[in-house]
Amino acid sequence: MSGIYGIFRFDGAPVDPKWLERMKAAMGYYGPDGARSVIEGPVGLGHLLLKVNPEDAFEQQPLRRLGNLLVCAARLDNRDALLDHFRISAADAPQVSDGHLVEQAFDCWGEELCSHLEGDWSLAAWNAGERRLLLALNPCGNETLYYHAGDGFVAFASSLKALLALPGISKEPDFLRLAEVLISWDPDAELTAYKQFRRLIWARAMTVAADGRIQIRRYWSPEGREPLRYRRDEEYIEGFLDHYERAVRSCLRSTRTITAQLSGGRDSGSVVTMAAPILAGQGRDLTAFTSVPYFSPDGAGKSRLGNEWDLAQETATMAGANVRHVAIDAKNYGVIQGIEHMLNIHDGPGHGAINHYWCQAVFDAAAQAGSSVLLHGLMGNATVSWSGNGSALLALVQGYPTTALRLFQNGESNPWNTLKRQVLKPVLMPARRLLRRLRMPLKNPWRSYSALNVHLAQALDINGRMRDQGFDPTFTGSALLDCRPHFFDPSCSVGVSIDSEIGAWHSFSCVDPTANLSMLEFLLRVPDDQFWRGGDTGSLMKRAFQNKMPSQVLHSRQKGLQAADVGHRIVNEIDTFRQCLRSLESVPAAREALDLPMFGRCLEELTKRVDPESTDRAEAILLRGLGVGLFLQRLEHSGG
Repeated sequence: MSGIYGIFRFDGAPVDPKWLERMKAAMGYYGPDGARSVIEGPVGLGHLLLKVNPEDAFEQQPLRRLGNLLVCAARLDNRDALLDHFRISAADAPQVSDGHLVEQAFDCWGEELCSHLEGDWSLAAWNAGERRLLLALNPCGNETLYYHAGDGFVAFASSLKALLALPGISKEPDFLRLAEVLISWDPDAELTAYKQFRRLIWARAMTVAADGRIQIRRYWSPEGREPLRYRRDEEYIEGFLDHYERAVRSCLRSTRTITAQLSGGRDSGSVVTMAAPILAGQGRDLTAFTSVPYFSPDGAGKSRLGNEWDLAQETATMAGANVRHVAIDAKNYGVIQGIEHMLNIHDGPGHGAINHYWCQAVFDAAAQAGSSVLLHGLMGNATVSWSGNGSALLALVQGYPTTALRLFQNGESNPWNTLKRQVLKPVLMPARRLLRRLRMPLKNPWRSYSALNVHLAQALDINGRMRDQGFDPTFTGSALLDCRPHFFDPSCSVGVSIDSEIGAWHSFSCVDPTANLSMLEFLLRVPDDQFWRGGDTGSLMKRAFQNKMPSQVLHSRQKGLQAADVGHRIVNEIDTFRQCLRSLESVPAAREALDLPMFGRCLEELTKRVDPESTDRAEAILLRGLGVGLFLQRLEHSGG
């Protein structure tokens, strides 16, 4: 995706062009196809162009009309609907960029334009008449937007690098955010690794007034939709496939190389299955990359699949002859190297440090293949392969007696099992959750899976924050709660949105058809009995793809683990790890944030044996902790 950046001064003085230049230089890799900025008194907006789709050749931002200014990074899924609404002819449409359509939407709907845009987008719009700046981000998808409320100004950008490049900026670590990373908890998803630098989160619109007042509102929510009532089950399948096909087709507008991440699971597999025949009809190929282990995948437990190649290969073969399937073993990529690479891109640590090395290998391979678009299916668990809740009791509580009846009628063959699954289990789950919590240490229950220093945890009152926000450190959910809305919580936007930053680093666009808004809103209205029947989860997708994807993939009960050999990789890099740990001991902030001796214990455990338990501890304690430690080390060396 393209990138955007800008500044709004509250004193009315003109923006210093040097500030915009510094921002542009810091995130210049976002714009391999051009860069432009405009200053209009107290506001300066900039745009960095990455040409992906044909109409991007006509993109000329920032856009100016009637004294207003606008910049956006946009790939619109509802492009055709907007073209029709604004009465743009078919002859003119190929020369109308998505940015121009966003500008038209701002002229038409003002700050309410967010509800009329679908796809991956972020935007900044300056209303000259009201002297107000609007920043906004899509409801779900691959986009990021950061902002900094400074002394007398607000600055924003697609990358933190642009904000950190501003003169006079204080670069202090936000230990609360770092603690949340260490315990895999994101209650404050707007936080970044730096104090006073924040993320705008999904489905939020932020207005900044000339007096510096900031207001943030949520303009979209997944809740509160009346279920669809079709007469035949086939109508739900037909509707689902129709929405999915249009979602995938919208992601394939580029005439250049298309690639995909392909695991052995249903989500990425369904993306490849839908995309391949569309591309074949255009005489084009699809290159699909699958991460495979280089060492023995001994980190995978019985419920996990440590090598997904065979299942992915079956999907690729069934998808079509135009699918070129490539194995990526990341043999030349180090685990620590992967963590440092992500810090280079994202300017902060994340939860998924275990995956950084193989993700880097896949993204590098896609870039070397000349990819313009890399497809994936990260949001699939909440959309195309949603498992369903399966509780007749929950359906009754939510006021859907017809769905409750169907869930009970379409339950398991044994009525007693149906009663246990749909009534007794939801009722007893809270008690099970309480019992599990009682078995955890009463003090600092996160200690078994986190390298967070207990003294810092006390200073930040982590346990009190968890208690006040109702967070369960045992991660035991309740069946009485529909967990699907959780996928659209701000916390989930942290990991998913980072793909836009990684794609920009490699000069291509990461696109997720499973995050298509129209398809999501359709699926949110599909009754739960279509997703859960006969004791089987994800029923809608399995029925829809029964002749399109391998049965072994659709019905596999094992979840893939792409980093199943990471324990052996760590042992193979043992000297580098030990040297890294020694270097962290000389970093005061690392000693303050981390329980460094835990790292050594994790390493020694791996040298004795590599198994699922030692691998899990290495992921949660060692690698996640190293991400935080290396970030703090970099900050100290930079003088931050």
